[in-house]
Amino acid sequence: MTISSTCLTRRIAERRYRRRMESRGRRSVRERGAAMVEFSLVATLLVTLGIGTYEMGMAWNDAQLVTQAARSGARVAAQLGSDPQTDQRVLEAVDAALGDLDSGLVRVVIFDADAADGSMASSCQNANHPGKNGQCSVYHLTHLTTFNQGSWDPTSRNDELTNADYVGVAIEIDRPLMTGFFGGSPLRMTDTAVMRIEPQLGG
Repeated sequence: MTISSTCLTRRIAERRYRRRMESRGRRSVRERGAAMVEFSLVATLLVTLGIGTYEMGMAWNDAQLVTQAARSGARVAAQLGSDPQTDQRVLEAVDAALGDLDSGLVRVVIFDADAADGSMASSCQNANHPGKNGQCSVYHLTHLTTFNQGSWDPTSRNDELTNADYVGVAIEIDRPLMTGFFGGSPLRMTDTAVMRIEPQLGG
């Protein structure tokens, strides 16, 4: 009787052990599946954040180039004033400042900024080349290599000491997204700089 009772007890213990191990195995499979799902969710989030950070960083850097290009153009326009070649020199300065971004150039608007707030006339907001007579000259990508004078003739700009005009340069750029992860539509970047034409003392 003692031997039979011991064997029975051992068999029961073995069955219980096997059941526990089988239960652990099934639980382990479920846990591994849940871990894989959690990892895929976290990895997707991290990849999205990483790409978004990269896109924002590159866009911020390019926005600084657009700002610099507008300032460079306005500075040249202010320095040359009523020189007949002013607009051509402005485009050269803008092109140099933009670097590789110039391929996405939509418009460069050189405008009369004598309004109280220095803003562009409403008629020039969506104008194309050549612009609006006496208010603005509008140039596009092709004019960086083949110049054609716009409507606002530089020689009509006032560079007298007591009554010099204010001139503005507005730039519009379509910048494609670097990764295409957030869609294929380009990002429109704009900036404007306004400066007073430097008076020509000898004029």
